[in-house]
Order: sequence, then C-alpha cells, then structure tokens
Amino acid sequence: MAGTRVQIDLFFKDKTLQQVNKDFPELLPIIRKAKAKASIINKGKPNEELTIKATYHICRHDENRLCDPIQEI
Repeated sequence: MAGTRVQIDLFFKDKTLQQVNKDFPELLPIIRKAKAKASIINKGKPNEELTIKATYHICRHDENRLCDPIQEI
C-alpha cells in the first residue's frame, strides 16, 4: 500500500535551538508526535528505508566551518 512521505529541511539563520523553540513552541512537539505515528518502509527487509528521522544541529556551512554534532529530535 502506498503512503505519504514528508521530508522537511529548515535553516533558521542566526538562531539557536532555544530561539527556534521560543519562536515556534509547537514545532518540536509536533515533530515528536508525528515520529511516533510514522512507519519504517519495508521494515526488516533488505531494502528497509530510514523513514522515521528528525534531527537538528547548529549548521556553520555559511561560515565555512564544521557543523555541530547531529542530535535526534
């Protein structure tokens, strides 16, 4: 059966995670709730896909520096 796949990649310039949470207090709780309802495509099969993934990190590409470690939401 087919399903809906949602992918989001957002960059908030000059914002810390705390500032993003202040501006969008519903964002991380909604992402966590959606992850709890999502499914892994072809779970347990050789062609399994990572379809329950939500992460954040401080990105420094615009400064030509390495990013901070990736954290799971």
